[in-house]
Amino acid sequence: MEVHAHSHTARKKWKHYLWEFIMLFLAVFCGFLAEYKLEHIIEHQREEKYIQSLVQDLKTDTANLQVYINVRKEKRVLMDSLLMLLSTGNHKQSGNETYFFARQVFNGPPFVSTDGTMQQLKNAGNLRLIKNENIISSILAYDASVKELKEWDESDIRIRTPFREIGGSVFNADQLYKAMDSDFKFVRPTNNPQLITDNPIAINSIAFQIQYLALSCLGNTQRGKALKTKAENLIESLKHQYHL
Repeated sequence: MEVHAHSHTARKKWKHYLWEFIMLFLAVFCGFLAEYKLEHIIEHQREEKYIQSLVQDLKTDTANLQVYINVRKEKRVLMDSLLMLLSTGNHKQSGNETYFFARQVFNGPPFVSTDGTMQQLKNAGNLRLIKNENIISSILAYDASVKELKEWDESDIRIRTPFREIGGSVFNADQLYKAMDSDFKFVRPTNNPQLITDNPIAINSIAFQIQYLALSCLGNTQRGKALKTKAENLIESLKHQYHL
């Protein structure tokens, strides 16, 4: 009887320990699931926050790109007009227009992307928060196109240097300076200023540089348009994917 009682007690304790183990396991497992679920919710919220911020940055980019495009369209028209005056000799009768157009050759600030969110996504490893591979590819493709336009803008700035160097032998520096007022706005001179030389070789050299700059301006206008389209398409993709 004592042996039987002892055996029964041992089985009872074993079942008790097993039940405690199961309850402890379930508690730990449920805690793990809850923590995993909470982490998933937090990451999803962070993902949506980044996407919303990225959409706002892209909207700013599209607005700035439109300004970028408009400036270059106008600039190319003015450079074509300047070339016409120089090549026909009409610059002598239209000195006001000649200096007004020439002053604007230097105009054309580069495009600067609003990339705060993009940098956070790339540099802090937050791209992992975005689950859709197509969205990631589109974001990185847009970023690559921004860098490409920046390189072309830098090239455009570099090729203005020869124009500055040659321009001093053709344009009157004082009159060119007066073609911009104290508010940095371009103004037409009122005294029909003349070039400082009639040398056809010097005039042809400056015209050649203007042609080169006009082509660069045209190329960057087209690149700006393409980048703007990419930004707009990316905005639509993000809105559709995240129901914004």
